[in-house]
Amino acid sequence: MTARRAVLAAFIAFVAVNLLFLGTRPVLTADETRYGSIAAQMVESGNWLQLRMSGFRFYEKPPLVYWMTAASIEAFGHTAFAIRLPAALCGGLAALAAGVAARRGAQLAGAAPGDATVIGALVSLASLTMVLPAVGSSVAILDQPIAGLTLAASCSFFMAVTGPEGRARFAWLAASGVFAGLAFMTKGLLAVVFPAVTLVPWLAWERRWRDLIVTPWIVLAVGAAVVAPWAIAVTQAEPGFWTRFIVHEHFQRFAGTGSNQPRESTFFYLLIVPLGCVPWIVAAPAAAGAAWRGIRSNSGLRFALCALVGPFIFLSLSRGKLPTYSLPCYPPAAWLIVVGLLGAFAARAGRERSRASDLPGAVLVLLGLASVGVALAGGASAELLGRAWLTHPHAHAALLGAVLVLWGVGDLCAQRGRTPASRVAWMGLSPVAALASFGLLFPDAIVDDAISTGPTIERERASMSTVRTLFCDQKLAHASAWFLGRADFLVVDRPREFANGQGVAEDDARLVSDAQFAVRLREARAGGAVELAAATPIVERLLHAEGVPEPERRVDFRGWALVEFAPLRPLH
Repeated sequence: MTARRAVLAAFIAFVAVNLLFLGTRPVLTADETRYGSIAAQMVESGNWLQLRMSGFRFYEKPPLVYWMTAASIEAFGHTAFAIRLPAALCGGLAALAAGVAARRGAQLAGAAPGDATVIGALVSLASLTMVLPAVGSSVAILDQPIAGLTLAASCSFFMAVTGPEGRARFAWLAASGVFAGLAFMTKGLLAVVFPAVTLVPWLAWERRWRDLIVTPWIVLAVGAAVVAPWAIAVTQAEPGFWTRFIVHEHFQRFAGTGSNQPRESTFFYLLIVPLGCVPWIVAAPAAAGAAWRGIRSNSGLRFALCALVGPFIFLSLSRGKLPTYSLPCYPPAAWLIVVGLLGAFAARAGRERSRASDLPGAVLVLLGLASVGVALAGGASAELLGRAWLTHPHAHAALLGAVLVLWGVGDLCAQRGRTPASRVAWMGLSPVAALASFGLLFPDAIVDDAISTGPTIERERASMSTVRTLFCDQKLAHASAWFLGRADFLVVDRPREFANGQGVAEDDARLVSDAQFAVRLREARAGGAVELAAATPIVERLLHAEGVPEPERRVDFRGWALVEFAPLRPLH
């Protein structure tokens, strides 16, 4: 396989998986609506320094991703594509950084420049076609940006210390500092932690003591220079930012106290990371032997192992865990798997191919044909397919069948590849259609309306956007801000991130506890009609509270309800 074809395969995967259907899936509540509304309010106000979340002060994160999202909204409008584009680009950055570092690692191991480029491109291809990175690149959250930027910082440092002395070395160190600075402006101290847990063990393993003691200061100095202008400006504009950001968002989240993240077992990522590597995890056992032999002699693979294990251990020690926190682990895992597969396939060259090797591809083809058959069944399969898709279920089933057939055919082609590199390339390209179609195949019928509130809120736009007072729970508040552009709601139930902890009177006045609801409702009704939009259990609890009258109208959706109270009539 030529270097040009390998690079083209990785580029096709990036465009197809990360960009092609990025805006087709509904915007999800509450993460995507929260981050999207922050950026949208930034665009509307023109103030790109003071972060506001639906009118509330927002102290939880630095502004870089919101700046990127706001710029994307300016360019592409108030759309799902716009708010997801930063994550998609950072997913590409993570794959590119791993690919460039893998190319250098192959050169250090003695590979010719063209062969090294092929290896780097295949590592990028594998990184892009793992399921969790593909999903993470399609969701408007901060986990993919921080993964991409911190990995780019680590890989740039690797490029610097494994290259010759001179301007190129300093340029790579400067690039590492820039990426680290941008990572700090994305999610704070993780910009230092993730590179540190990767680079310190690797430098010690390589006995690069000078690089361990002296070189990081250059990176830190450049990173500090990147952060300083914003840090000074935010300190002047928002004096309470640093206390909330450092104490709550770092130490309390790591310890699992004062955080909204679920507290999971230390062994949580032992399950999540292998599942996130699908479909490549299937090939990991075949790659393990060659990868381990390579680690013993290849500095690049030792770096990849540290880049996988270091963040994995750190994340496992944290009490607050989410699957997408593990995104920094996948590009180095792809590096180890690809190099291991290339070595394993080369060792088996000339051997007769096992007939069992065609079984996975044949199964995928049969499943695809079965899905197409169900789609062609028409009315006979309508009820079954309607459980997965609300609109055009037969078209969805046909598309699912087509991508499964393509996946299976690609896998069969991989088994017949003439060279190890071509086999790995086909393994990477075969699931591209399936991963790219995630947005189109999104099973909206099994997603609660409280998670994907856009369609149901649109049905009630006329009343929700014009009612005088709107009470919302946390999720519906974010949805109202994004879908309705309404930022004057009052928050019921647990305020979560709306409670900024800074004692800001105008923000705290918008938080309504259960005990206050009846009084605040009466006060609001004195000025006009009132609506309550919240999860169904919250609505039921508030309606049964003492002093709360019967509503004039109630509309129930799957998972949430909209309740309207008539204005109070003046006494005569």
